[in-house]
Parts: sequence; C-alpha cells; structure tokens
Amino acid sequence: MSSVLVGFTFLLLPLLGSAQFLDMACGIRAPNPLTWRAQYAKIAGLTSSPWMAFIHSTDNRFICGGTLITNRHVLTAAHCFLDDTELVARLGEYDREANDMCHGSYCTYRIEAYVETAFKHRLYNNVSMIHDIAILRLQKRVQYTDSLRPICIVTDTKWRRHIDALNPLTGTGWGKTEKENDSGKLRTVDLVRQRPEVCELYAQLTLTSKQFCAGNEYRNLCNGDSGGPVGALILFGKTKRFIQVGIASFTNRQCLMASSFTDVLSYVDWIRAVVNYHQ
Repeated sequence: MSSVLVGFTFLLLPLLGSAQFLDMACGIRAPNPLTWRAQYAKIAGLTSSPWMAFIHSTDNRFICGGTLITNRHVLTAAHCFLDDTELVARLGEYDREANDMCHGSYCTYRIEAYVETAFKHRLYNNVSMIHDIAILRLQKRVQYTDSLRPICIVTDTKWRRHIDALNPLTGTGWGKTEKENDSGKLRTVDLVRQRPEVCELYAQLTLTSKQFCAGNEYRNLCNGDSGGPVGALILFGKTKRFIQVGIASFTNRQCLMASSFTDVLSYVDWIRAVVNYHQ
C-alpha cells in the first residue's frame, strides 16, 4: 500500500427495512486504545478493522486480503485462487510481527480458520477482471469478539444511489509499501472515486457497470491488497457501522493513480445465494 491520505466518509443512510445487512452484527468497532504511526503511511487503528482476513497458504505464503462477512464466510477476489494451493484465513490479525496481547480491555486473538470450500464466480475472466469475486467457506463457524467481527454487506439495492455517493472510500490491507513487499501492520488509505476512463488509461482496463475506478495520484492500493475491502463508515439508526463497497481487484505496476474494484452491491444476490446455500 503506497502513501496515504487519512480520513473517512460518514453519511446518514436510510432505514429501508428491518434487515439491511447480510449479518446484522456487522461493522461495529470497539474503541481504539492505541494509535500507531509509520514514516510513510498511516497504520490502521488497532480496532478499526476486526473483519479483515489475512489469507495465506498452508505453507504460510501471504496470498490476499479478504473480509469476514458471516461467522463462516470470507469475501475476497476470484483472482486470489492459485492452482493446487490450500487456503487459510487468519482472522483477528493486525500486527503480523507481534504476539497476541491485550491493550487495556481490548485483546487481539488470532484464529487460523481453514478453508473448507471456495466459490469463485463462474463467469470470472482473468483478462477483463470482470466478476472478480469469490467466497471462502470456513471449516468451522467463528465466534464474534471485539477483535473479530463481520463487515457490513448491504443487501438492499435501494441503497444504490447512496452507496454510489460515498466518496472517498477507505481501503485496508497488508500489501506492498514504499520499502517492503508487504506490510507488517495493517495499513489504511483513502481513495477518491475516478471516472472509468482513468482506469482505462492507467490500468488498461475497460470497466463494466459491475466495476468501479478509484485512486489518487500518489496514494493507492498495491500488490498484496487484492481481495481486501474499500468501504465507508455510515450512521445506521443510532449506530456507526462500516460497510463494504468494493473488493480490490486490479491496479498498475506503479500502484498509482487508479485501481479497479469489484462493485459489491452488484453481486449481492450471488453473495446471498452462496451464503444461504452453503451455511
């Protein structure tokens, strides 16, 4: 993840029904007892992203990012699948170089959640990067804690115009930095939405309506951030929740200007079908 601009989007979104999210326990952060800073980038708040999944192989190779969306499912990108590679989703991860510990009342406990089955969208195209979305079904259900909680997936398409108005969007990941191939601590970056033509110019991709373009001139997601989320903090009723808007899909070699993202709301029927059928 290259250099960042820090902030957040915070909008009041409508209450359109009783069940707006895939998992109603989603998107809630615990108070942050610590603030970390780095020389070149913003380190994510300790409690900012309890839904992040650090996806690695059984021989401990870092593969991609992802997000916990239910107590048994992780959302990621289809291109994160490698032939003959068994995947593990490490949940509750924040600082890869630190042991589990407590910071006041907030404790970080990692879980190595083995993947039982993976569902890649059947129309995924590794050239156009269309339908770059997948779901991992874990062998066992996980128990929610302050440091392990699902991200919000909006299930009502009536939210479309509100979600499309969220700008900038916040991305998180352990991807490549200015000096390292990947980051020890979870990092965050705010990305401004860009016209599709910007991705066509800098990422050499012609986007469809199920993708969107976002990025900044000197700040962007990078290698290793694939599969991770971009989203925004919203006010739902009286509760602040973080919703996932996109999945990091493709960028350019310099990790500058623009990246392509899979639009999550465009796939909500597919997500619900996979989750409901493979509980």
